[in-house]
Amino acid sequence: MAKKKLPQEAITTVIESLTHDGRGVSHVNQKAVFIDEALPGENLDFVYTDIRRDFAEGKVVQLHSRSPQRVDAACPHYGVCGGCSFQHVADEQQISIKEDLLKEQFRRIGKVDIPEIWSALTGPHWGYRRKARMGVKFVAKKNRVLVGFRERRNPFLAEIDSCKVMHPIVGEKLIALGEMIARLSVKDKIPQIEVAIGDEDCVLAFRVLEPATQADQAIMAEFAQQHGISICLQPKGPDSIVPLEGQTEVTPHYSLADHSVKFEFRPAMFTQVNYEINRKMVSRAIEALELTAEDHVLGWPVTQLQ
Repeated sequence: MAKKKLPQEAITTVIESLTHDGRGVSHVNQKAVFIDEALPGENLDFVYTDIRRDFAEGKVVQLHSRSPQRVDAACPHYGVCGGCSFQHVADEQQISIKEDLLKEQFRRIGKVDIPEIWSALTGPHWGYRRKARMGVKFVAKKNRVLVGFRERRNPFLAEIDSCKVMHPIVGEKLIALGEMIARLSVKDKIPQIEVAIGDEDCVLAFRVLEPATQADQAIMAEFAQQHGISICLQPKGPDSIVPLEGQTEVTPHYSLADHSVKFEFRPAMFTQVNYEINRKMVSRAIEALELTAEDHVLGWPVTQLQ
């Protein structure tokens, strides 16, 4: 059945509230509409991007009033790339908004009223992300390989040249990565790259649907050496990740210096994407637990964590 054609005319509305993923909420003809990059109190024009039985979605086409919380996004790809959803809000206000959303969800879903919450832990707003799964796509019409994230509410890869949120060792090399992959015989057989950045090492695990030739691996090894990273191949599931032929396996790690603990992890393993915040979370949790010398935390004696 053909998809119903959406209305093309812009509609004026006022934003009432905000969702957890940064969309403004309004009501038109008694139906909730979730509008990308809209903030509470703003009077604006939007157009529909989807209409369903119980709700609709839209995007801003013109602002008639501007929220004091609004800022111009620092990333030139914001709005097209789906990796971020809050860049149109000032950094400090993002934290305040998310605190309010957390309290509201506890009340609405958990039926719990929180008298107070800890002050938010903060860290760098840019270049902090050290773990990610990036998409890869060879676009034959453009004879170009795209590397990055999918478009907002769209299955296609966004055409971006950098990511300001990703650690610069990867975030500033998306074009170079795409150009290198375009030289491979398997350029159209690589759907994703697993990114794992430790305190000292960066490992990229390339998912390969067909075996990479020796020439391919030589190109990858040269790129890895040039950019100070390590490249692995993943022919099947996460446990199949292996280094390039003749290369030594590199295991990234990050440390909790205050607690003399070092975590090692393989590229496909879960780890927090923001190490600065994670270190603070661990310290706060240990402090709040009021541990004794006889206690253990995830196998480590408390005496080692102090």
